[in-house]
Amino acid sequence: ARTDDFLMGKDEIAECFPEGGDARRTLVIFTMGGNDIAAWAQDHLSPEEALAAAEEAAILLDDAVAWLKDPLRFPAGSFVVYANPYEFTDATGDLESCELAALANLGGNWIEGAPAVIHFQERYMEIATRHRADMVFSLEHFCGHGFHNEDPESQCYRGPGTERWFDLTCIHPNDAGHAALADLFIETIDE
Repeated sequence: ARTDDFLMGKDEIAECFPEGGDARRTLVIFTMGGNDIAAWAQDHLSPEEALAAAEEAAILLDDAVAWLKDPLRFPAGSFVVYANPYEFTDATGDLESCELAALANLGGNWIEGAPAVIHFQERYMEIATRHRADMVFSLEHFCGHGFHNEDPESQCYRGPGTERWFDLTCIHPNDAGHAALADLFIETIDE
């Protein structure tokens, strides 16, 4: 799913939380944005196009978090915890670092998309702050666990033997990545 599936497209939020309010306190946990970034990379958007797409996706995320934090929908309160998007290239833009990337139409290098990805990440934090939601910093924790995990020239290099957290789909976590992500959510919720 992408950010346009929250309140439009698949209308996923309304499917999960029917109208009428909920008398229970509600905890909402999600990750979103990685498929948005993958779509921009697949299309090799120009820096300008990617920035526009990032802002549009951020607006959709903002709308979704506002919906989830609306006291009319959740009279007993809602707690929203979401993660910023992680990526598999370890900040290199090397889409072909994952062997099966071509099957997902990810090819070449898309380092020119970095400003849009950074903008998108910044908007995640701004949205969390404005709506009093919590954000898990998954990008920062996953950096160095992508397909350049063994490259000492990568800016995310964490040292020899660092575990890869992505599966062969390139953009989804493997079992170790899912466990790391779950731990990040638990740590955030426990705080």
